[in-house]
Amino acid sequence: MRLFPLAALLLGVAGACDSSHAPASALAAERRAVLGGVPEPGAAAVGAIVPISPECGVLVEEAPVTCTGTLVAPRVVLTAAHCVENADAPRVLSVVFAPEVARALPAERVRTVEGRLHPGWRAGVNDLGVLILAEDAPVAPVPLHAFTLPADLVGRTARVVGFGLDDLGGRGTRRAGTTRVTSVGAGTFSIERAPGMSCGGDSGGPVFLEVDGVEHLVGITSFGDLACTMGTNTRVDVHAAFLQEVLQEVEAAPPPRPPLDASVDACTTRCEDHADCPLGMACVSRPGGEKSCAVAGLEAGRFGGVCTGPDGQVPCVKAGETCRLWLSCVEEAPTGGCGATGSGGGAAGALAAWLVLAAVPGRRRTLQARGHP
Repeated sequence: MRLFPLAALLLGVAGACDSSHAPASALAAERRAVLGGVPEPGAAAVGAIVPISPECGVLVEEAPVTCTGTLVAPRVVLTAAHCVENADAPRVLSVVFAPEVARALPAERVRTVEGRLHPGWRAGVNDLGVLILAEDAPVAPVPLHAFTLPADLVGRTARVVGFGLDDLGGRGTRRAGTTRVTSVGAGTFSIERAPGMSCGGDSGGPVFLEVDGVEHLVGITSFGDLACTMGTNTRVDVHAAFLQEVLQEVEAAPPPRPPLDASVDACTTRCEDHADCPLGMACVSRPGGEKSCAVAGLEAGRFGGVCTGPDGQVPCVKAGETCRLWLSCVEEAPTGGCGATGSGGGAAGALAAWLVLAAVPGRRRTLQARGHP
């Protein structure tokens, strides 16, 4: 686990950020950060939050880890608010429940359909949110107990778990480390490395505290300094009402999603909200104020002919078990397979848009890590 600003990582992948522009002192701090953590094949309920590209031919194993989360109910993943603050992000995210993201089986990758933010969330305050899964996770959840932080918490050790960058610059492996609590506030508590520390990509991950031989989920990783010597975590106990409300709502009525049917003309199918669209699609605005369902992360369009990969100007997207062209609603459907032309910036533009969409939630974390409000 090694500190690296989350938004810098993702925007760098999208070509919108260059780490050479960062202050020399910050880069030096990142290079010096060697954090004591070990692989954690257990803690199965702790998953990696990973974007899903809509493009065929983009390997799921190569998608960057954006945050970490903890399964607290069969379909509810607890994470940081800044990981899901973009309301559209859940439509392009998945949670991977495997020790190594690159080796995850298809059944260990579960799409998300909705995100919920703490109603009082703002930068550095009430940094708590949840992701709702499209189906039950393949692992058992960590129960949320009615547990209040002990009065003598300062000085105790706590365990952090996450999929962030490790000591060698790798990421995507579940790791755990031991930290020490240094202070406690009304809504947060701070930790220092001892010798472990949560870092970039670990945002939203759990902080566990052992009391009388029982480990409790007491905090959510929020932000820290660039040298990765300290971290601030959101307390779980003071937000029990918000969490219980979400858990009860999802248990009573899990969000339904109609199956995707590539034969339906998405341009003529109206929607009012994301929930009206099939899994993997989002309700997007069109000129004139109308809305229709589109492949999540892309502009309004319809499925075209079968294609084999992102070859040419028209995106080749996943449509159930097949790959199909994604055609603009405002132009006549082109012919000629994957080499056909159309509007919307082509395959490269679609992929870049998807990466930027996935990166937006992490932007707030970079500012927090640098000490800005």
